[in-house]
Amino acid sequence: MRRFFEKDVIAISVCFLWCCTVTLTWKSNFQSPKWVHQISNDNLTGIPKSVIQLQDRILYPTRLFLQNMFSSQHQIDKSRMLQRTQDRQLKSSKFFCSTNGTRSETRPTSVHELRPGDFDVIGSVGDSLTVGTGSFSYFLPQLVVDHRGSSWTAGGQGTWREFLTLPNILKVFNPKLIGYAYGDALAEQRFSQFNVAEIGALSRDLPFMTRELVKRMKMDKRVNITEDWKLVTMMMSSNTFCLELCYGDYTTYAEKHKQEVLTALLYIKENLPRTMVNLILSPNLEIILKFTNLPRICFFTHILECPCLYSIQYKHKLPDYIKVMKQFQEVEKEIVENEEMKNKDDFTVVLQAFTEHLQFPLNRFNTTDTTYLASDCFHFSQKGYARAANALWNNMMEPVGRKSTNWSKEFDRFMCPTKEVPYVSTWKNSIISL
Repeated sequence: MRRFFEKDVIAISVCFLWCCTVTLTWKSNFQSPKWVHQISNDNLTGIPKSVIQLQDRILYPTRLFLQNMFSSQHQIDKSRMLQRTQDRQLKSSKFFCSTNGTRSETRPTSVHELRPGDFDVIGSVGDSLTVGTGSFSYFLPQLVVDHRGSSWTAGGQGTWREFLTLPNILKVFNPKLIGYAYGDALAEQRFSQFNVAEIGALSRDLPFMTRELVKRMKMDKRVNITEDWKLVTMMMSSNTFCLELCYGDYTTYAEKHKQEVLTALLYIKENLPRTMVNLILSPNLEIILKFTNLPRICFFTHILECPCLYSIQYKHKLPDYIKVMKQFQEVEKEIVENEEMKNKDDFTVVLQAFTEHLQFPLNRFNTTDTTYLASDCFHFSQKGYARAANALWNNMMEPVGRKSTNWSKEFDRFMCPTKEVPYVSTWKNSIISL
């Protein structure tokens, strides 16, 4: 018993250290308005070089130090980390789909006639889930590392055999795809490429992130803004549910979310010709309240990361909060039906709905399979992100109106284009396929 108690004390102490580090990071972020208006155009990110140098010298090395500080002392945790990564596929393993005819001979002019290989550029906006937080976390301090290279929506590190991500899938169809993140990187660093997601981002940050995304693409000499087809994935809301619902008038949040998402989408529409947007339906975080048999440290991390849903003083409002989360999903469904999302032939928004009725996987003991979770039991492990990438890809290939609203085990079900249905699904080509 004493040995277990000592482990708990160590874990709680590390959790406290991690919280202090994150707080310091947030404090520096609060100062961002002072330099955001001084953005220059002489580098890829548009962020002042002094800020990048500061983060290169201090913040990022600190994150790497925290990541490695216990690596030589916790062999058991290392084995757990291996359990939290996808099953590696042999180099001899063939991809699931044939690549014949999956890139058009000439570039299409309609967003409704895009094959998987027609995408030339990929980008992503969102919060910590889009950053890839927790991908390789087997100890709490590692949560401060941005694993963008393995981000399920915008990471292109390695191949699909090691890291199943949307870019790594699309790279099979078009090896010249650009824009995906290369490895661990902060949003301001070059390796982040067109993954502009930020840890702790809220709906109101979407307009800024989309402006940054557009600016990066326009500044990048590899991108032909008028000719290249672009795929942008957008997902947001978890932080609103966890950090804002309990501190304000939550009855207005769904409408505010709708306006922020619309503003961001219309900015992309006006500034990025030839773009398809994956709008991933906001997850209902009621799912995490049903997790069972978690490590004891997760009791503390859940309260720290999601007080609105886990703190005792707000429990009586949980039914109301769950209603708000469902309202977020409803307003997002309304957004994609907006005529402004459908009246341009080189732009569309597709709602990807695998998160609507998401059920978290269980282990052989019929409890929550924590191999799909990061060390905080809130973010995903790389294995969890791979499962999400598989589900997102399947949604993209499924017709609008018949999209899966849950996910399957990674690699168990993998949709492929066919001669009869060669295009990535949109509202228009889905009418034909139906």
